Amino acid sequence: MELGVIYQEIKTQFAETGIDSPDLEAKRLIQAVTNLDSIDFIASPTKQLSAPHMEQINMYVARRLKGEPLSKILSVKEFWGLEFEVTADTLDPRPDTETLIEAVLKWVGGRKDDPLKIIDLGTGTGCIPIALLSELPNATVVAVDVSPKALNIAAKNAKKHKMSNRIEFVQGDWLTGFEDEFFDLIVSNPPYIPDSDIEKLSKEVKNHDPILALSGGNDGLNCYKIIFSQLKNKLNGENRAFLEIGFGQVNSIARLVDESNLLLCESRADIAGIPRVVEISCGDK
Repeated sequence: MELGVIYQEIKTQFAETGIDSPDLEAKRLIQAVTNLDSIDFIASPTKQLSAPHMEQINMYVARRLKGEPLSKILSVKEFWGLEFEVTADTLDPRPDTETLIEAVLKWVGGRKDDPLKIIDLGTGTGCIPIALLSELPNATVVAVDVSPKALNIAAKNAKKHKMSNRIEFVQGDWLTGFEDEFFDLIVSNPPYIPDSDIEKLSKEVKNHDPILALSGGNDGLNCYKIIFSQLKNKLNGENRAFLEIGFGQVNSIARLVDESNLLLCESRADIAGIPRVVEISCGDK
């Protein structure tokens, strides 16, 4: 079958199923199988696809139509201009989380070349620390996750991006075990979905992202309560913690920060204008 014909057919099927950006997903799926770059894809609408390629494409399309995210089908997701391996054991990196990277880099300012010591809590794919290290050439990271399978994927992503010598991977529970260590920067995208809302999530998320990386307890705040209880005096001097938060949580987070005798320095909105990242100081009030 011709490339242009199969592309149109897949795009139509995706659109009828309600998939966002059906044209982009159809193109990415075909490109992943055929290894065609964007120029060749556009320039070769009459190219005949081989039987093995068509078999692979049809299998991928069937999985996508059943609700499996394209990222999980192709085992890859882009974040901060970098490609990350993803599996059923990791949360897909999301564009909203790039707000955290932007907030950190704004705070770092002219100190980008400093040997900053960073810890990432709940690292998942490792997308946050790897993105930060791509911008901070002399920084190092301790990446913590409770899931050994997630840590394995994060380590593979670090190796792919030649960051292995700058990241230490530790299986653990938030800041437990780091009582005697101090950091210039703490970052985290903890689970923040209230348990009652998980069933309302899209099937791409609720059926294919690990529940451990989504569930924030009854109010969505369980992980923040733990982190804030451990955070006091864990930062060097006037340095900061940056945490991603969920929709509508900024006021509750501000209350928890205040109750923990921490300082909420600033909240930063994502591209949709939703408060997405909080900047926290451990300075005395």
